[in-house]
Amino acid sequence: MNATNVTGWLLAGGEGRRMQGQDKGLVSYRDRPLAAWSLEALNAQCGRLGISANRNLSAYRHLLDNITDASTSGGVWPDDPDVQGSHGPLAGIITALRHTDTEWLMVVPCDMPHLPQDLVARLMQCAAQTNADIVIPCTQSGTPDERHHWVCGLINKRVCPDTVSQFVNGERKVGHWVRSQRWSSLAFSDASAFTNMNTLETLRGQH
Repeated sequence: MNATNVTGWLLAGGEGRRMQGQDKGLVSYRDRPLAAWSLEALNAQCGRLGISANRNLSAYRHLLDNITDASTSGGVWPDDPDVQGSHGPLAGIITALRHTDTEWLMVVPCDMPHLPQDLVARLMQCAAQTNADIVIPCTQSGTPDERHHWVCGLINKRVCPDTVSQFVNGERKVGHWVRSQRWSSLAFSDASAFTNMNTLETLRGQH
C-alpha cells in the first residue's frame, strides 16, 4: 500500500445550515477558503484529489486547479443523480467511490483544516495490519469523551456496491454504515487536529 494508490476526497456537498446557508468550504478561514486547508493536507499525502460539491462547482474547480494538475485531479462532482436530494455525506461518499480510480479513498469533510500530516500513512498501515476495508480516526480513545470521526476515513473501493445497496434501502448515517463493514479505528492523540469548523462562531474564535 502506498499513497499513489489513494485518492484524497473532500466532502463539500452540505447545505451549510450551521453557517447560515453559506457554502461552508468557501467561507474564509485565516484569509483562505476553509476547504483549501483540507485539500492541501490531502495533496501532501495522496496521489490524486477530488471533491464532492453540490453548488459553486466552478469555485471548487478553481481551488482544485490551484493545488493539483490535470494528471492528479479527480475532478469536482455533484452527487450522482440517484443519490441526490439533501441525503448527507453518505451520498458524497458514494459519488466519490464511483468516480475514484484508485483502490483506496481518503474522505475528509471540508471543515477540518488541521488534519495530521501522517493521517493517510497511519490509516493505511492500520488497514494493512487489520485487513480492514475502512479505517476511522478516533480521538480521546478509552475516555468518556472518546470520539470516532466517521466522515474522515480511509475506504476501500470494494465497499461501493454494498454501500449503494444500503443507501437505496434507507441508510443515511455514516457511523451505522461504517460499523456494518469490515472496519477498524485508530487512535490519534491530538483531538484538535480533527476539530470541525462548522459554525461561524467557531471560525471567528479561531482567527
